[in-house]
Amino acid sequence: MKKMFLAAACILLVPAATLAQTLTIPERIESLSAKAKESVNITLDGPLLQLAGQFLNSSDGDERAAKEIISKLRGIHVRHFEFAREGEFTDADLDAIRAQLRSPAWTRVVDSRDDGEHTQIFVKQENSVLGGVAILSAERTELSIVTIDGPIDLKQLSTLGGKFGIPSIPQK
Repeated sequence: MKKMFLAAACILLVPAATLAQTLTIPERIESLSAKAKESVNITLDGPLLQLAGQFLNSSDGDERAAKEIISKLRGIHVRHFEFAREGEFTDADLDAIRAQLRSPAWTRVVDSRDDGEHTQIFVKQENSVLGGVAILSAERTELSIVTIDGPIDLKQLSTLGGKFGIPSIPQK
């Protein structure tokens, strides 16, 4: 998971250059929760996302920035699975989501493999603004998928860390 946080920080340095497209979580991913010993499923779309933003404190600087970001978003989706043993999921489970990410709308900006861990980060551009981020992080017994759909100001992106199931990005 440490690599996922490092990779997420890397997207702050990378410009995107693609067209817009909505990303959906395939049923094959959703069905992994039945095999997992622990799972997290967070889906915030449209009005529900805006409602969640109302719980952020406008007088707190970080929360105000997060509230501003989510006011423009169409969705935040987080899927995290922890399995009791290796082999409970395979790379093929991610094929359907990777197929969506191979479209012209998405650009892979990070692809890191190290000792049983594989992290990929994809971005898309909408009207010359970052329009979405997708993070896929697979370890031997853990799988995490985070998608953020909508215009994102890279300078403010880290303020969403620790909120709505999005991992915190360590600040230096």
